[in-house]
Amino acid sequence: MYADQPATQMASSQRRLIILPIGSCEQHGPHLPIDTDLRIATLLAAKLTDALRENEPLQLPAIPFSCSWEHKGLGTIALNVSTLAAVLHDTARSLQTWHTPVLLILVNWHGGNDLLGALATEITAAEGIPTAVIPAVSQVGKAWDESGITTAKDIHAGAVETSIIQAFWPKLITGAISARDHCEPQIAPAKAQAVMQSLGIRAVTSSGIWGAPEQADKAKGKRLIAALVEKMRGQVIKLLELVDEQATREEESEDHARPDDSRNLGDTTPRPANGERHHASVS
Repeated sequence: MYADQPATQMASSQRRLIILPIGSCEQHGPHLPIDTDLRIATLLAAKLTDALRENEPLQLPAIPFSCSWEHKGLGTIALNVSTLAAVLHDTARSLQTWHTPVLLILVNWHGGNDLLGALATEITAAEGIPTAVIPAVSQVGKAWDESGITTAKDIHAGAVETSIIQAFWPKLITGAISARDHCEPQIAPAKAQAVMQSLGIRAVTSSGIWGAPEQADKAKGKRLIAALVEKMRGQVIKLLELVDEQATREEESEDHARPDDSRNLGDTTPRPANGERHHASVS
């Protein structure tokens, strides 16, 4: 189900699975579109929605911007952490007013959004809306490594993302990609995320590429997406089960905590007030 349905279709007595893609708008070198991360997050969300159709999930329109300050400059629209947090908390508060049990899944691709995990935990605790990020940033990184697309240190706008864009939106890549586009900054023993956080990507690559786009393989790009969606589906199904089990336990606990008035229902004899005596009537 998508947001093109009337509001009356959103109500459910069962837990409604809400899938919200989190995108980003940022430079992706001279050959990929600035909405690359938004496209891939939305693609994953759509395929996950289809894979879980028996659960009747609702896929919301994507949030197009997120935390991309490491790419600041031409082509990038970045949100502050507090802004993204406010948007997600307001989304959860809005879902509360639906009076329908939900599980909120944030679908992310952008590597700079590792803060989403902490935000999901915060929303679950503060707003009472069970929330999770699937796939986690670490899971995306593992999928890249397992794809076999490249052995290069492929971080941004490299072989993996180019493979996916070639596989699903081939017309968006119009220019030739050559070995000259290959860029693997020498940063060891520093880690890529630490460099991004403290310097920004332009400090180590003038093109905005960090990886090997010339090694792109669209067939492997398709397989990466398919494999990742299948793992996401398994996680969500289990998470739904766990969340429902927890809700049932909480309801049972509340029932046991309520005072049991049934013991007094059979005895309706009025009790005398303090100091009063009851006398038998004489006829």
